[in-house]
Amino acid sequence: MEIPPEIITNILHRLPAKSLGRFRRVSKNWLAQISEPQFIKAHQNTHNHNHLICDSINGSLYSIPFNQHEENPKKLTLKLPRSDLFIFHGSCNGLVLGSADDFVNAHSLIVLNPTTKEFVELPESDYEMINNLLEIDIMYGFGYDSLTDDYKVVTISYFHYNYLIPPDNMSVHVYSLRNKTWKWVIDSPYDHSHGKSLPGVFVNGFLHWIANKGSDHLPVIVAFSLADEKFSEVASPNLGDNDIMSRSDCRLVVGGEKLGIFVEDEMWLMNEYAVRESWSKILIHGFNEIPVVEPKIFCDDGKIVLVSGDRMWIYDVEGKSFCKSIDLSGNVKGSKVKGAYVESLVSPKFS
Repeated sequence: MEIPPEIITNILHRLPAKSLGRFRRVSKNWLAQISEPQFIKAHQNTHNHNHLICDSINGSLYSIPFNQHEENPKKLTLKLPRSDLFIFHGSCNGLVLGSADDFVNAHSLIVLNPTTKEFVELPESDYEMINNLLEIDIMYGFGYDSLTDDYKVVTISYFHYNYLIPPDNMSVHVYSLRNKTWKWVIDSPYDHSHGKSLPGVFVNGFLHWIANKGSDHLPVIVAFSLADEKFSEVASPNLGDNDIMSRSDCRLVVGGEKLGIFVEDEMWLMNEYAVRESWSKILIHGFNEIPVVEPKIFCDDGKIVLVSGDRMWIYDVEGKSFCKSIDLSGNVKGSKVKGAYVESLVSPKFS
């Protein structure tokens, strides 16, 4: 008996992205259905399986699912243009932005889907400025523009005369995956050399960084709109004399699709976007009792995940305690967590 198409569609919607990636080879009809944009968006809204992405000393990439922490890392069989060194610059809807470098300083900027193994290599841009007398720094951001149904890569590049003098200008370039083109859009009015060149945090259609403002170098949260490609500011928590924004260990994070600030044993979440009064504090009890050094911070299903070296600590927000500590190395020598992504079927290639 032939199964009705609507039942097949219902079943496919319930399957994880990794299984659907294999099932695309079952038939042309299944391939067409699974590749259809509406199917991908519907599937994305119902499946949000978070994974860590790691690399190792042999240059390979690995993934670890958040919800099955006891599993050994799974190798991602990707044939990247260069793979001696992978630098994570952000993720959005299952796509990961990263640099694939080799040991002779060859450099490729790529967008990949670790679930489907698809990737695209971006062409060179004018941000690749060369000056033998000056050092260039580049900050990256990656996100989704829902108005144009497009994924965009943002770079903020600037020359350093030395690290005691702020750069003269901050050049902003945007790459459109749909149009396959780079363009210069604006010079940022903020000093982004503050901090550690961390990737932009994507929330609510904006990329966010902590940057300095004006001659008094006031730290502020700046937001770059992927729709109109302009900068604005987002109100930080009103803490009086407790100026956490100026601290070197302060960083922006995403917590349950909300903009967050992480500093030492505190996480602040903006419950209503761009509303100062909506910031709320989560105190991480026992933080000073675990041996973390510059941890990477993720959020997953009411938990705060801290990763330092090859170990992960999981903090239960409701229970106000660390509930698990996990060795991430498995059988992979020299593995190091680079970032996190959501399993999805979104393709980095636009036809």
